[in-house]
Amino acid sequence: MNFDWKRILDAYQRLSARERTLTGSALAVGVILGFYTLVWEPLAEQRAQAERRILARQQDLVDIKDMRIQYMDLLNRLEVSRSIIDSKNIDASFSLFPHIEATVSSVLGGRDKIRSMSPKTKPINDFYREEAVELKLEGIALDQLVDMMVRIEKSKEPLRVTRLQVKKRRRDPQQFDVTATVSMLKSTEPAAAG
Repeated sequence: MNFDWKRILDAYQRLSARERTLTGSALAVGVILGFYTLVWEPLAEQRAQAERRILARQQDLVDIKDMRIQYMDLLNRLEVSRSIIDSKNIDASFSLFPHIEATVSSVLGGRDKIRSMSPKTKPINDFYREEAVELKLEGIALDQLVDMMVRIEKSKEPLRVTRLQVKKRRRDPQQFDVTATVSMLKSTEPAAAG
């Protein structure tokens, strides 16, 4: 079946001027609706989908960057922990509680500002345990606190201050109440005879 433009053109020519205007207007509206439905709307939907995919990928990128930062932090912590654990300088006879008690008493000039000291041990895995001492000190000066922290951190043994809470005293703003936890990792295996 052939489409004959000549017959359509002849039929159009026989129409009155008013009918031609109406037919032309209907044809223009049909073309506009067809363009909108078949071309414009699908393109707009594709563009909206592409924008949603771009936003999702941008969020994925932000999440990946955050995860990379967390990974690098964990990797750094792992390396530090490995260096501490693998350190051959750890004295098997070293005891954390007496060392911390002696260090704190030395810095504070006695035991009168020590409210409490509590030793704690927590197994990490089959090979290592964490030994910790929780200190509660009352009315110490800032320079004493700094000196105590430096002595602990610079100790021959790999000690870490894992928690530190400092509160200024109301009656004497130059004095502080301190709660701190000092810990170290120790091997659960008996020391090899040298």
